[in-house]
Amino acid sequence: MNVLIVDDEPLARKRLRQFVSDYPGAKLIAECSSGQLAIDAVRTHQVDVILLDVQMAGMDGFAVVRALPTEAPPVVIFVTAHDAHALRAFEVAAIDFVTKPVRRERLHAALDRARGVLASRESAAAGERLQRMLLALRPEGGSEQPSRTAGTGAERLQVRDGDNTLFLATRDVDWLEADGPIVRVHVGQSIYKVRDTLSRFEESLDNARFVRIHRSIVVNLDVVRHLQPWFGGDAFLVLRDGQRLKVSRTYRALLRARLNAI
Repeated sequence: MNVLIVDDEPLARKRLRQFVSDYPGAKLIAECSSGQLAIDAVRTHQVDVILLDVQMAGMDGFAVVRALPTEAPPVVIFVTAHDAHALRAFEVAAIDFVTKPVRRERLHAALDRARGVLASRESAAAGERLQRMLLALRPEGGSEQPSRTAGTGAERLQVRDGDNTLFLATRDVDWLEADGPIVRVHVGQSIYKVRDTLSRFEESLDNARFVRIHRSIVVNLDVVRHLQPWFGGDAFLVLRDGQRLKVSRTYRALLRARLNAI
């Protein structure tokens, strides 16, 4: 993935450059010392990820984000010495927030999240088509076909990652799994554990995008590759990353109807 570094401090850019250089699959496409130069770089290069300082002279990081293209914009990771900007960073759709002095492991974890987001965009066209079709569907009734009214749902989920609080865009969540009092939230290669119930998560999610396939599993239909029949009438849902999730018979008919509508 092509990475753009934006920071008005030369030493900060040097540190980021070193850490990006030893991250597998990352290519430093350009470095910028100001917000305006960053916008010019985005227009000139194919930029996948921006490591963006918040406080810069002239155009700050938030102004840069507002100037980014609205269609398939680069993934933004804010880098700053002031964690007071964290909440506002997530409000403008940054996927992560890394504080200075930047640690290699922390930046690489943020790049892992960025890679997961970029991977999810590969199926964006199919996902949008699926979304339109699901919105047109009326939920089917019946004791063995649980149905709910489709809604917009929350745009972000709040989870803990060590000492950090992350705000995950719900569109980036692949699936959720209940494990006793814990819900595992799967986002690309990352898994976040939250002490809550799956039912409470499901209530906050967009019912046109997320569907329960088992009493302990809710999946984002945007990441579904196909439904795979199995022996004895069982079935598995295969996700784009090859993950196979067992589908309960209770939820299978509704799931099949939605998938066949694509």
